Amino acid sequence: MAIDSLNMDQIDVRVDSVIAIYRHELEAEMNQVLAYSAHVMERGTPEGLLNNFVADLVMDLGQELYHPDDGKGIDFTLLNYGGLRTSIPEGAVSRARIFELMPFENEMVVLTISPGRTSELFDYLAGSAVGMPVSGIHLEITNGEVSSVLIGGEPLDENRPYKVLTSDYLAGGGDNMVFFLDPLHEEYLGMRIRDAIIETLIRHHEKGEMISSSLDGRITRQ
Repeated sequence: MAIDSLNMDQIDVRVDSVIAIYRHELEAEMNQVLAYSAHVMERGTPEGLLNNFVADLVMDLGQELYHPDDGKGIDFTLLNYGGLRTSIPEGAVSRARIFELMPFENEMVVLTISPGRTSELFDYLAGSAVGMPVSGIHLEITNGEVSSVLIGGEPLDENRPYKVLTSDYLAGGGDNMVFFLDPLHEEYLGMRIRDAIIETLIRHHEKGEMISSSLDGRITRQ
């Protein structure tokens, strides 16, 4: 059909009807309940329920997806406080809520960083005014300085590189994480962080489990 001033209204009606169908489908998808939460989860400093929940699930799913040639798994996970844009409510958690929580298209990436860069990473965490989401570590900070680091339950080895799971945004130096800019190795896992959260919620729901989180002292300040 040629478009002219006589049939423009007819075209608009057809377009609007198609858009309405997709809008309805999208609203239904976004309103889907993915899981139920046992309590409110909010980000916090030096750690928070939301920080720990997201970092742990990213770590767990990352380990599933990661199949390294050297047979060595991911050592720990580091994400960013500012990347968590809203809380998880008590009760029903919708797909839309997870898009609000993590609206970015950030990919999961494993970076192998040198011993020197690893030390810089922990100095960065010690100097941060907010609690960065981490998993796989226990960090004690005294008077703004690193006083103790455990990675996977073992003391930091200052002579070996470490594999850190993070986002492609941070891997590019986002939030001034310049210690990520020259990794020894970079490996993408082919999954967005938001999709990892959604996948985890769906798994819990299918098992009849509520999602929950706890504070465990993984970052402490004195």
